[in-house]
Amino acid sequence: METRKIQTVGGGTYTVSVPKEWARKQNLETGEAVRLYTHRDGSLIVRGEQSEATPLASVTLSVDDHSIGAVEQLVHGAYVTGFERITIVAQDSLPPEHRQAVRTVSRQLVGTNVLETEPTALVVRAMLDSSAVSVRQSIDQAVSIVTSMLQTTVDGLSEGTPITEHVQHRRPEVTRLAALIRRHHNRSLRSFEELDALGIDRVPLARYTRMAGRLEDVATTIVRLAEIVEEVSLSDEHSQIVADQIDTIGSSLQAASECILDQTKRIDPASQRLPSADRHLDHGGPDDGASDPARARVRDALGRLRADVRSVERLGDQPAIAHQ
Repeated sequence: METRKIQTVGGGTYTVSVPKEWARKQNLETGEAVRLYTHRDGSLIVRGEQSEATPLASVTLSVDDHSIGAVEQLVHGAYVTGFERITIVAQDSLPPEHRQAVRTVSRQLVGTNVLETEPTALVVRAMLDSSAVSVRQSIDQAVSIVTSMLQTTVDGLSEGTPITEHVQHRRPEVTRLAALIRRHHNRSLRSFEELDALGIDRVPLARYTRMAGRLEDVATTIVRLAEIVEEVSLSDEHSQIVADQIDTIGSSLQAASECILDQTKRIDPASQRLPSADRHLDHGGPDDGASDPARARVRDALGRLRADVRSVERLGDQPAIAHQ
């Protein structure tokens, strides 16, 4: 790090010199203009005019010999990277199944529109303006969806109703919101104006992006837990034990999420620690002399869910450390 003194020139204009080595690397000469960007977090960015290209404006992706899954991954990856215009092309003609794949993945993304151009190409446009995006609200919505998935699982255990289909239906909603957050985080790393448009600083945006990934993990684990619960046969007693555990895990997730969204809050060390194991699931009734493999599968899924939520708790601990 280098330091520079602020000086005044002429009628009181403030000036700060830039390092000569930096200017040479940017191919800047005396008299050339540079662009200055000020941000709400107090930072000042200096860029040469030759570096003012918009690398995220568009990208063209060739899909010759690509599978449908690969086409979907390409579109999803380009969207998350932050491109505004994604053109899918084929040398001769874009197959109908590839066109359908592009439309399918586009419907799973926030703020996109598919444009027909020509037989060999299809264009996906990101139409949502960054100033209309609330990253915090998106995280809050993802937490609400995951919490609803947990509650659905608890209700299914108590009432004996199907749960897998419902939680499977809601998981893509979490993925959709996570992709939106990653997209704008990646754009903020390339475009200095993105943070101002979002109305957020770098540190909370990075924290929300990490949290979005953790919420995806939680949602995926809930689906797996729901599948196992429906596959195995649990007694009423064991179903209640599992439901109680899920309630505890859900409460911990909500507490950690509140700390991440509100940096002035801290996780209560006395209440954040989740049980390390479901020992009650290891024992059956009077005639059960051994651990049931079915209950072992449920216990393992609960352990995975606990680990996922603990990762959110650790992220929630970070603001507390910063405020100590």
